[in-house]
Amino acid sequence: MKEIMIKLLEVQQIYLDSDTMNFREFEELINNGLREISLTEDVILEDLEKKDYLEGIEINADNIIINGNCHTIDGNKKTPLLNVNASNITLKNFRFENGYSEYSGGAIINNGILIIESCEFQDNTSDDYGGAIYNSSKLHIKDSKFIENRADYGGAIYLDSDSILNLDGSLFKSNSSEFEGGAIYNKSKLLIYRSLFNKNASFKGGAIYNERILNVKCSEFRNNIASDGNHIESKDNENLSIADCRFD
Repeated sequence: MKEIMIKLLEVQQIYLDSDTMNFREFEELINNGLREISLTEDVILEDLEKKDYLEGIEINADNIIINGNCHTIDGNKKTPLLNVNASNITLKNFRFENGYSEYSGGAIINNGILIIESCEFQDNTSDDYGGAIYNSSKLHIKDSKFIENRADYGGAIYLDSDSILNLDGSLFKSNSSEFEGGAIYNKSKLLIYRSLFNKNASFKGGAIYNERILNVKCSEFRNNIASDGNHIESKDNENLSIADCRFD
């Protein structure tokens, strides 16, 4: 009987109901062994928590699904939000905002295997790489929005060497970088399908700056601005493939 009860606890979902949750409470929740978590309140960084979350809330346990139910994780422009170091993590129906990193990944630092579905990233900032997301591993994003994120390189997303991003049905609007990749900076492998890039800006590559493998299908690029490559600036044209796209 004891073994049966333990198994039931491992697969049950947990529902939380209060006004807000701080970063410490959320970290304890996602690392307590549950496989599915469903939130009913926002997660907001408290002032005294900053020193403990300079690299975000760590996710170290594999095989977790977290449903934000349209709630917000807010870093109050002081810290990153999440730091993923595990495999098969799914984040869905979240709003990630006001994340900040001095180095990489204003909202999310991904070193694991991460799926993002139906999420919104707005007003996240990194002083260096990836205003919203820094990716060094495997990342899949579907039906999500990236709005007004900022960084020196990769206003919304920065893909480091030996990483991959599959992007499907997503919007990048009004993101900006100081140097390269107003929306995305790619140093590895970037696959884009059915996505819209609108009003992103950078010095090079208003929407995308590409160094390695870039495959874009059935997507639209509108009103992106840069000194070199309003929409896409690519250093590697041999591994550049664009099909059934519209550029305005």
